[in-house]
Parts: sequence; C-alpha cells; structure tokens
Amino acid sequence: MTTLRTKSLRIGHFGYCLAMLLPLAFAPLHLAAQSQSSTAAQPPLRFEVASIRPHKFAGDEPSNRRILPGGRFVATATTVRTLIRIASGLDDNRMSGAPGWIDNELFDINATIADHAEVKTPEQFQQLILSLLEERFGFKFHREQKEGSVYWLELNKPGKLGPALKPSGPDSQANMSNNSNGARSEMKISKMSMADVAAGLRRQAGRPVEDHTGLTGDFDFEIEWSPEETADSLYPSLFTVLKDQLGLKLQPAKGTVETLVIDQIERPSAN
Repeated sequence: MTTLRTKSLRIGHFGYCLAMLLPLAFAPLHLAAQSQSSTAAQPPLRFEVASIRPHKFAGDEPSNRRILPGGRFVATATTVRTLIRIASGLDDNRMSGAPGWIDNELFDINATIADHAEVKTPEQFQQLILSLLEERFGFKFHREQKEGSVYWLELNKPGKLGPALKPSGPDSQANMSNNSNGARSEMKISKMSMADVAAGLRRQAGRPVEDHTGLTGDFDFEIEWSPEETADSLYPSLFTVLKDQLGLKLQPAKGTVETLVIDQIERPSAN
C-alpha cells in the first residue's frame, strides 16, 4: 500500500496558470517510483501554512485554483475529488473507494509554500497537492493496474503531418488550453510534445491515450470540434479533426490502465 482540467485550462507563466492545468493535461505522476537522485536534486515542496474552510455557497460561483507569486496557492469552491484528480493525474472513472462527500462538499483553500518557493514544474505542483491531502485530509491510497481500452495516437499517413500541425518556432511559449461550451470544443497547443498532446487528449477521448506517432520535438496547433456530433452539428467530430487537420488518428487498442483505490480520506483537520 502506498500512502501518499474549470473547463478553461492553460499552461503559460507558471506563477499564474500552473494550478489550473498541468495535472489535468499531463500523464499521471507515479509518486511512489521517484528516484532518490531526483528527490535529492529537487526536494518536494510543502505548504508551510494552509487555511482550509468550508465554502459558503452564495450562488453559482466558479470553481477556481491558482498559483500566485510568492508561493501562494488559492482555491475556491473546490471539491476534494478535484484535489485528488490533480495529485494523481487520473480521471474520476479511474478512481474507486471514494465517500460521497468528496464530490458534494466545497472548500476554500489559502496556502503558502515554505520559504515562499515558486512552483516551476508539473511534478512539484502535484507533490504540493499530494502533501496537502496527506497532512490535512488523512489521504491514503494504493494503485492497481489492469488491462483496459486505450487509444494509440498515430500518424494517419506515415511521414505526413496535417496542415494545422506545425513544429514550434524558437519564440513559441509552452501553452495548452481546452475550452468547451457543450456545442463546441477547442484545443490550443504551443510548444508541446506529442506525449503531452496524447495526455491532453485523455479527457476528450474518454480513455487513456498513448503516443505512438514517432514524432519528436514540440508542436503548435489549434483545433475545434463538436463534443457530441449530430446531424446539425456545426463542427466535425474530434476524430475527423485530428485526421483532416493534424494528420493524426486515435486507434483503439488494449493497454495497461492504472486505477487509484482510495483507502482513507477524511474531512480536513482544523486550521
């Protein structure tokens, strides 16, 4: 046993945007498998002070999470399910053992990282949220692996990119955003590898996506599609857009699917 993506998601300047995106867009972080050398080179960040209070519902407030300058993390109207999703990098359908309150009760969090350290990597952010769950919510879990349905992200035609898929230029800034209003979804990518793109497509595709394109380097693109294609849809399906605009395809396959089993989770300890 191991103890331990709002609809608008962005990567840009880490200080402001990291908290909203990275754990939802990147592949799961295997917390128990970090090497000692990696830990020594980059010690895990920890919150020195963390205020966690039940959210006072006053209407239709948006759920929001932000990293601010000075090593501050601020979350409003956030569920514990969301925190677990961030820390593990796994979607809800790959979790089990959760009590109902982690979906129904909302919390406001105001926390400061020890020594006001700045978050610089996705792994650091996941570690921060993990430590918060461990220390204040008594979070414990273990991981299980089983065979399941995945997609392989592949080139539709060997050696040929679609017209909208461009290698990143020297001035390109790392950014990934996903937005949806129910009738239209969009993804904007800049300076991202195909492995990042595959991980970012996980939620849209509805199952894990593995990069099998063989493409190296970073890429830029913008695409729009209909999340539920019907006869009167204004946009084509995700599968059609990937093929026609990016020269990529999602090939159904079998693979190893990791799931998270929650062994213990409690309402937060007192401030």
